[in-house]
Amino acid sequence: MNAAEPILPGNFPRIGAIIAAHDEAEHIGGVIAGLVPYGLQQILVVDDASEDDTAAIAEAAGAEVLRLPAGKGGGKGQVLRAGIAHLRLSDFDYYLFIDGDGQHDPADLSGFLEYLIDHPEADFLIGSRFQDRDRIPGKRWKTNALGSWTLGRIAGVKWEDSQSGFRLIRKKVLDRLDLRSTGFAIEMEIAMKAADWKLHWAHIPIRAIYHDAGGSHFRGVMDTWLIAWFSLQC
Repeated sequence: MNAAEPILPGNFPRIGAIIAAHDEAEHIGGVIAGLVPYGLQQILVVDDASEDDTAAIAEAAGAEVLRLPAGKGGGKGQVLRAGIAHLRLSDFDYYLFIDGDGQHDPADLSGFLEYLIDHPEADFLIGSRFQDRDRIPGKRWKTNALGSWTLGRIAGVKWEDSQSGFRLIRKKVLDRLDLRSTGFAIEMEIAMKAADWKLHWAHIPIRAIYHDAGGSHFRGVMDTWLIAWFSLQC
């Protein structure tokens, strides 16, 4: 991952980052190190009962860590909801979500920030791997595209990459949503419920990074259909 040092105006919106992590000792330090140069208001790692050194490495890298004990996590939805609840009373303008598994390059945050400079009215920015889709496993991309198209038609919003975990969302928008998902459906639930409001949406090109082993806990077709089903029930 490449470090980046964007030059931002002093009155640039304040950002609080939430990083979901479970046994990500190999990647979490690099993710945090990649975010530090951006001068974020807060960097919170929500550690979902990791059995490795994820929490210690995250703290050493400069992040605040919220540890969920075994039996209290159980899914990405619960992890992100715990992080949102933890930061809800903090004073900043946008939530940043980025996964802790090394499958997002923090340097791509530059694209989000550059867009905000030109479009300060933006409410919901989604990292899109659309232009880098040749790097995404074929079955994974097809299920993602199908889910994005189907739920986008229902919501009345055109989504390129609805399963992307790299997002920047205006805090006052997210804080008013009643979120209930426990698993990977959380990201689609947020988008579906936010679509009820007249928002400025944007897709920001990001790299698609897939590791040879380990990496994402996403289960492809099964999780895609669970996301679609749960989103329609919300």
